[in-house]
Amino acid sequence: MNWDAIGAIGEIIGASAVVVSLVYLALQIRSQNTQEKLSALREMSRELRGTTAMFANKDMSDIFVRANEDYSSLTDAESVQLIVLVTNIFRAWENAFFESKVGNLDENVWQGLSRDYTQTMGIPSFQYIWSLRKQNYDSEFQKYVDSIDALEYIVR
Repeated sequence: MNWDAIGAIGEIIGASAVVVSLVYLALQIRSQNTQEKLSALREMSRELRGTTAMFANKDMSDIFVRANEDYSSLTDAESVQLIVLVTNIFRAWENAFFESKVGNLDENVWQGLSRDYTQTMGIPSFQYIWSLRKQNYDSEFQKYVDSIDALEYIVR
């Protein structure tokens, strides 16, 4: 066998190894992207459940109901409690908004989460707190929230 043939065989083997490596790398990147999307979904769900679970607390529920009937009836301390809770919900929503924009949330997932959040904007106290605090959020998110049609929040 001559050296030219051996060199050609070596080049073919080398090129094949490069192609196999690139295919493997592409599969790994695809798998990593899928895992990142699932991780973002878990985090968004955890944030939403964590913040909304606070409303299961009787004292917080009472504050929430009173705030929606007459916000001015809240004490300063109750108002702070509600503002902190609602602000956390808005932050979770903003986070989901940006995760969606960069492609970390599947469009169907974003639509479902968005409906949950959009429904909260039908709550008078949420609308009021948004008007007080919206300047603290990214301008693109502010425009998004201000452009949505709030859904009615049905309690009964």
